[in-house]
Amino acid sequence: MLNRLWRNFCLMLGNQPSLTLYLMPLLQAIRPGFVPGLYRARIIRKDWQTPDMLKLRIKVSGRWPGFVPGQHLLLSLQHNGKNLTRPFSICSPFGLWQAKRQIELCCKVNRQGDFTPLLTELVQGSMINISAAQGDFYWQQPSQATLFIAAGSGITPIASMLLSQRHWLAPATLLYRVRGSENAALLQQLQQLAACQPLFKLQLSDSRYEHSEHFNQTVIETAAGKKLYLCGPAAFMQQVKHTVLQAGVAENNLYQEQFGPQVLVKPAAGDNNQLHQISFQSATGTARFNAPASSSLLQSAEKQGLTPQFGCRIGVCFQCVCDKLSGQVRDIRSGALSGHGNEQIQLCISQPVTDLVLKQ
Repeated sequence: MLNRLWRNFCLMLGNQPSLTLYLMPLLQAIRPGFVPGLYRARIIRKDWQTPDMLKLRIKVSGRWPGFVPGQHLLLSLQHNGKNLTRPFSICSPFGLWQAKRQIELCCKVNRQGDFTPLLTELVQGSMINISAAQGDFYWQQPSQATLFIAAGSGITPIASMLLSQRHWLAPATLLYRVRGSENAALLQQLQQLAACQPLFKLQLSDSRYEHSEHFNQTVIETAAGKKLYLCGPAAFMQQVKHTVLQAGVAENNLYQEQFGPQVLVKPAAGDNNQLHQISFQSATGTARFNAPASSSLLQSAEKQGLTPQFGCRIGVCFQCVCDKLSGQVRDIRSGALSGHGNEQIQLCISQPVTDLVLKQ
């Protein structure tokens, strides 16, 4: 009740849901780059792990609350007057943060993307914003035999778990699926760990020479009696998960983190081409357009030339949240349907099921 009264007061005072947002221009004039709820961090150095994987070492604010190895954070940059945000897993050992208040992020750079190319322009001393660490993908039972399976940028949270471990109580194996060792990020640190820690075994699988069927057989043979931690691209994750479940591994022995949204449920075949009328209200007016059931509301709005707020585009950062005043949407990830009344939704992971009235 008090929160609602305070929000209404702020809306009445400055047409903003919080006093911080109302004072934002003043705060940003005093502290350039300030964003509510985020922490300032400074680039210490950057180096290329692979031809398309950039590692950033950053000095975090003393207010930053720390992390559990395996967690990720949101990195936010200002570009052309907008705050753009993407999630990245922390790849450094916990001891680096303890000793120096520094962390490292490995970021896969998509040259045609609108965010990661900006990371290549950062220089030593550049200031960025980061969120608190989040996520529940971490090594929960180091006292039990464990199999880690990683591909692509999926190595980043797993490397942090392994490099942070100080008291080894049980054997752990990492199956690292790569396309040539030159594309294996963090390989040198993991090889050093394997050389000095007898309970840790590192196995590289080169997809140029080892067929996926042979790799799957290796996974099945190695997984027996172990906890499994999986991380990588969506297609890779789905394939590995299907393989181990078919082989009899209990699903409660699987822990996974995935990069990119996983579409679990698609609209029925007859609904794909159905159009719904969208009324999109913003500070500049109301736009009306038709949106297909097969696309996210963010994609449909952008195709109409609208510029709604957004960040990660995968349902993590919540920058694209808007008010749904009426109508029903489907969550792209789970297929869950919303109610028909007033509630908040995320544009990037919502598809229209009926006509909608939205406000951002």
